[in-house]
Amino acid sequence: MHGPLSSSEPVSAKSSAVARLPSSIPLSGECDPRFDKVRDVLARNMAAGDEVGCAVAVTIDGRPVVDLWAGYRDAARTLPWEAHTITDMKSVGKSIFALSVLRLVGQGVIELDAPVARYWPDFAQGGKADLPVRVLLGHLAGLPYADAAPIGSLYTPGVLSAALAAQTPEWPPGTQHCYHSFTFPPLCAELVRHASGRSAHDFHRDEIATPLGAEYWLGLDDAQHALCAQYIETPGTPSLEGMKRITTSPLYRAWRPLPRDEDYNSAAWRRYAGHGNARGMARIYAALAMGGTIDGYEVVSADVLREATAATWQGQDFMTKRPFSMGLGFMLPGPSFAIGQGARNFGHPGMGGAIAFADPDRRMSFAYSPNRMSPVSDIGPWATALIEAVYTCVD
Repeated sequence: MHGPLSSSEPVSAKSSAVARLPSSIPLSGECDPRFDKVRDVLARNMAAGDEVGCAVAVTIDGRPVVDLWAGYRDAARTLPWEAHTITDMKSVGKSIFALSVLRLVGQGVIELDAPVARYWPDFAQGGKADLPVRVLLGHLAGLPYADAAPIGSLYTPGVLSAALAAQTPEWPPGTQHCYHSFTFPPLCAELVRHASGRSAHDFHRDEIATPLGAEYWLGLDDAQHALCAQYIETPGTPSLEGMKRITTSPLYRAWRPLPRDEDYNSAAWRRYAGHGNARGMARIYAALAMGGTIDGYEVVSADVLREATAATWQGQDFMTKRPFSMGLGFMLPGPSFAIGQGARNFGHPGMGGAIAFADPDRRMSFAYSPNRMSPVSDIGPWATALIEAVYTCVD
């Protein structure tokens, strides 16, 4: 069932109860009856009025148990969210850039303790000749800025990669906890490109997205732009204010290559950034929840995944002044981001409320993809309520 939900219409044949919404708000998809509470919480979230459109997905043992979408693709609330609608999931994509590097580690193409410059020779500039891949993946490289990239130059080919290669670390690598808010994806992308001979977009598409049938891509092809929901900025979101308006914030300096008028809906941004939906991200994290392999396909080796999801550092992040817990490209549960309710969980949130994570003890994955930025510094009330509902259904 893919149409608007009425007061007497079940979400799908797999649901045993009825979600109640104003008849004008679409809510569609499938939900195992065991997870009816998740569907009901999604309905309440939408009825509250602050959400515009979103999707939520859950897998257990690699099989979908929740695959729901609701609301609208546009700010005017005229275009219903559809089964294959995608959106900008913000920093959730950092974990997928890291996953591409980790896959190459498992294939023996990259070594975690080898210098990045072994694979990307220009990176040796600025005193970085010995900086290891492990340090880069752990947000410890001291490279939150790309100062040689002019303001607004993000989409000019070659400018950002050259600026990162030339950048001198802000402090000795490994000595400062610093979430690389802007630079982490392009650093990983350049490492993948130099090590594999393919762009990060192509590597992820060929090695992860296509084999898994996962609707998440690191940069879109032009034909995929029609699938995108309008992304809706919300003034007052702490990270957004730092990036775009608070000139004294380190985030402002970090994001200087981003055009100041970018609203995350331009064709150039869609070609650059990660976009997908909850179903696609939950599929990727389903493999990770089961040790790196799903349906006989190894996304990442179990040994590499184990190393990447162990704590690399825990403490105050330089960029946001919040306590983080980091592995190698993955966030771990901590005071700023709960990452679900499992002690060994790992994943990544995105600015405004998107999140994806794996719960390896329950062999479960969760993902949530909204198109309206929630003005919060954590994952926000809507994803939190859905995650809480999931855990009441499995515990």
